[in-house]
Amino acid sequence: MSTTGIYVFSKPRRPVTRVFLHCSASDRPEHDNVATMDQWHKQRGWAGVGYHLFIRKSGLIEKGRDLEKVPAAQEGHNTGTIAICLHGLAVDKFTEAQFRSLLTLCHQINEAYDGRVTFHGHREVANKACPVFDYKAVLSLDRAGKLARSKVLAGFKTLEAPVLPADTPLEVLTPSVVSTLRYGNHNSAVMDLQRRLTDLGYFPGAVDGHFGERTRSAVLAFQADNHLETDGVFGPASREALKDAKPRPVSEKRAAATVSSLASSGSRIAQASLNNGAVGGLFAAGGALSVVEQASGVVSQMTGYAGVFGDAVTRLGPWIGGAILIGGAIIVWQAIRAGKARAEDHRTGKTA
Repeated sequence: MSTTGIYVFSKPRRPVTRVFLHCSASDRPEHDNVATMDQWHKQRGWAGVGYHLFIRKSGLIEKGRDLEKVPAAQEGHNTGTIAICLHGLAVDKFTEAQFRSLLTLCHQINEAYDGRVTFHGHREVANKACPVFDYKAVLSLDRAGKLARSKVLAGFKTLEAPVLPADTPLEVLTPSVVSTLRYGNHNSAVMDLQRRLTDLGYFPGAVDGHFGERTRSAVLAFQADNHLETDGVFGPASREALKDAKPRPVSEKRAAATVSSLASSGSRIAQASLNNGAVGGLFAAGGALSVVEQASGVVSQMTGYAGVFGDAVTRLGPWIGGAILIGGAIIVWQAIRAGKARAEDHRTGKTA
């Protein structure tokens, strides 16, 4: 978090299609800072402040959550958004300096996205009177939430409060109705999370309902891939992102990996698979020759000697060759299976 007098918006790399406006539900001077928002949100169990930008009464813009991260501000509508909060509760106590900063900021965002983003109040997607000021008039939004590419600032102190039901709640920080999952939890909700992560190509270990190190690592990887706060805690923002998440992308090089290429790159499992296959092949070949020798003596005739090999075949009969042949075939089959599994795990990203 940081404070800036002249804020210049820098477009994040993650996709953004909407901007949501909020108010802090407080007019107390000691709450007029992003540090207070950060403290409040941490009390909810979040990693930190859910808003990207906070505008003080003075018009000063403070940076909150990293713009590269999805906000935790409007539950169910966080993905692909930027969240801005103005300090205030009573509509007549918002300042012209705040609205001037908001308008300038929103124009910067709009220009960065060539007018393709839309602007909304939190109350459009929640049963809340947030923000309490008439943001549509402040920003001169059209019905779709589009911002005009040019705007002459009007006198905002004459704006009227929006007409809302008397019992509409404000932006009150209450505990989330959806449970947060974290390291050490052991329940069916964790099991559901593990199944979903596995389906997406993240590997939380056994699907046993235990939120251990491997599940936490899978959650961290999912959060990093989806521009979320990487805290290893599965909360509302992660839950929302999981609903529409696509399978984890795998590089072309990884997808084309073979057992041989993995062995060449130092994989001990892949190398062991090749070695076992070679040994099994030798056993199978030896068994086959044993059967041929017992049946026709061709091997001894071709090599010019019978020696120990001939004696063994004479004493034990053709079944020993068959047993060696079958044993060698089993070793080869197991080696092929192990190699294929290792290559598949690498291609899907299950292993490094």
